[in-house]
Parts: sequence; structure tokens; C-alpha cells
Amino acid sequence: MTTYYYILFTIFAFIFYVMSIDSNVSTYLNIIFKLLKVNYEKLIWLIRFHPKNPITNLIMRFKYNKIAKDLYKELNQ
Repeated sequence: MTTYYYILFTIFAFIFYVMSIDSNVSTYLNIIFKLLKVNYEKLIWLIRFHPKNPITNLIMRFKYNKIAKDLYKELNQ
């Protein structure tokens, strides 16, 4: 084993030890991981729905053109 694995094992062992002594640490870690998940989802939403995103603008332009064509056909009937 390398030193890297020993360091990781030591860190996780310490965290497990502190979690076994105090239950607030496990609650805190749970909240931290939920916060990371929420921030990741927020980033995905920002990327997908930002008004200056060229890919999203292109997709919406195609969608709006299709709606406009349908409305134009409906109007001419």
C-alpha cells in the first residue's frame, strides 16, 4: 500500500471515530452532502436555462419556429 491509502484510511477512521462519539457530526455530514447535491443541481439548471447559452437558444428557436408554422397553418385554414 502507498502512503496515499494510509492517509485516506486515517482520515476516514478519524471521521468514523468522531461520528461514533457524537451523532451531530453524522447529521452535519449528511447536511453537507445534501448541500453539495443541491448546488450541483443548481449549476445544471443555470447551464440549461441561462438566456445567453447558445445551445439552449438554438433549441428554443427551433421550438418557436415549429409553433409559428403550426399557428400560420391554422390561421390560413
